Amino acid sequence: MNKKITISSIAAIVAITAVLAVSLPVDVLADYKEYSYPEISGSIAVGDSDYQGLEQITLSDAMRIAQGQVTDSNAMWGDLKVIQGYLVYKVGLLSDDDKFYKVLVDAGNGDVLYVSDAKTKDSWANHSKDGKWKDHYADLTPEQRELKMKQWGEVKDAFFALDIDERAKLVMHFMSMKSQWDGLSDEQRDAKKAETKEFMKELLPLSVEEKTERLRQYINSI
Repeated sequence: MNKKITISSIAAIVAITAVLAVSLPVDVLADYKEYSYPEISGSIAVGDSDYQGLEQITLSDAMRIAQGQVTDSNAMWGDLKVIQGYLVYKVGLLSDDDKFYKVLVDAGNGDVLYVSDAKTKDSWANHSKDGKWKDHYADLTPEQRELKMKQWGEVKDAFFALDIDERAKLVMHFMSMKSQWDGLSDEQRDAKKAETKEFMKELLPLSVEEKTERLRQYINSI
């Protein structure tokens, strides 16, 4: 078991998760995970395993290419995947008007193979009424809940204030840390969650600029 999972690492996971959770409810992410893509044809034909290292462009390249497909959007995350036998990057975008897109970028030549239709907040079932964020802060007053949501929204703004190379580095680190996290015991997870709760308690009241600098400092330490 890798013992290098620190509070900063877990905080990075929380920061990335915040970007997704504030922007998209779980059901939307699940829907897109199971999305049925149209037929594509990529430049790198591979099997479902042993494809690491075959990519010819980086995640930051793919995120930058994908972001160029939708006006006024930000690349939230990206992942190297095999789809229909071709090696591609799946990249998630969030536009300034809160619409979510998924883009497939060829991992060999950078060609854009697919851009999804937009998912809007109006189509996000249970986001405001039964969403996890409301449940999580059920014991707070409406004013306190509104403040917490504002602060978490600022974590998203801080993440998007990073340049794409920084975001890509944090996303890749998040993927690595998530894999390690799954290997921890329940007791270790509980301890890390407690540490993270304290860290976020200190982070949330900061300004967007201060939050961004905290994330940037962590990225530079990776």
